[in-house]
Amino acid sequence: MSRVKRDGATLLFDPSGTVETPCGAYRIGYSPIRQSLQWDGAVLATRSLIDVARRGRGERSDDHWTERAGALVAPLLHAAALTNESLGRLASRVDERSGDDVLRELDSRYGEHHPSVSLLRGVLATDERERSGIWSTAAGLFSGMRTDAARASAREAPLDVDAFLSGPHQLHIVSPSRHQAVTTPLVVGLIEELVHATYDRHEQGARLLLALDELANVAPLPRLASIVSEGGGQGVLTLACLQDLSQARSRWGASGEGFLSLFPTTVILPGIADRPTLELLQHLAGRSLVASPSVQFGRRGKSVGHSTNWVERDRATIATIAQGRPGFALGLDAAKAMRWIELTPAHHHSRFTDYLERSERSERSERSERSERSRDG
Repeated sequence: MSRVKRDGATLLFDPSGTVETPCGAYRIGYSPIRQSLQWDGAVLATRSLIDVARRGRGERSDDHWTERAGALVAPLLHAAALTNESLGRLASRVDERSGDDVLRELDSRYGEHHPSVSLLRGVLATDERERSGIWSTAAGLFSGMRTDAARASAREAPLDVDAFLSGPHQLHIVSPSRHQAVTTPLVVGLIEELVHATYDRHEQGARLLLALDELANVAPLPRLASIVSEGGGQGVLTLACLQDLSQARSRWGASGEGFLSLFPTTVILPGIADRPTLELLQHLAGRSLVASPSVQFGRRGKSVGHSTNWVERDRATIATIAQGRPGFALGLDAAKAMRWIELTPAHHHSRFTDYLERSERSERSERSERSERSRDG
């Protein structure tokens, strides 16, 4: 980390507009329009918006509406990229249900047989009642773009993906809890763009580490399972933090139950109170035979013999898993074997000392600069 601190850029993406930019960091923006300059990019960006809208719902009868909304949104995104339309204007266009001028623009550029033209023409020619439902569903896909902060974030300088993947740079994505429900489409869209860019550049040496804290709230990636399962072979390593598996079940439905199988290594810290999670971990720990010696006594109280019985017991109880051991965590390896792992505080390890010292110096310098600015003001 200290090497990254010296040699790489520190970038910040804050679609909530509530976090002050730290000294030495640079803000970047994201808009699904930017990746929609090519038609295929518009289709992928639309798919990301739909996946976020569907998360945790599974397959339901309203899939017709989301599919039709996707057929409407993809041409709108593509046309917005071609005409340099802002994200705010595009979201307003969807709310206003205005698409005729977009159809004329795409038709004049590509002709009537291009997929963008065919899809948009088909949606606009749909029966009025059904078309109203399609526009309403499409408006829901843009719910994360209604705040002034999200639209301002889209106007920030976009992330240079090639430059980011070519060096030891850090991108910090932040979203305070009260903004998470509306910022999710932008956060997910940016992360997925980076993931797929890494896949495309993996043979040229591109690498990406996704360190996702509060995964279920800040970055509930709808395609997390595929990123974890196939990402390791394509340059993407995922570190994800959850309070317990109840968060995974809530966000990812049935697939969330398999997260312990999905991740090859799992670290369990004390404090879990979700009983299904604790019971699953207890079963994974397995059972073992424990010797139980017994002594036989005669009528006068003297020992006349002894024997050993073997009793099957859980290797880890629910209480042991929930409460843990001071200074230790439970670890599951790729074979799901469980063992205790000693934890080393960062400030006790020489590997992190330089980084921590640099962080403290940066904080002192920033406080000094703020103090000087306030005096000058």
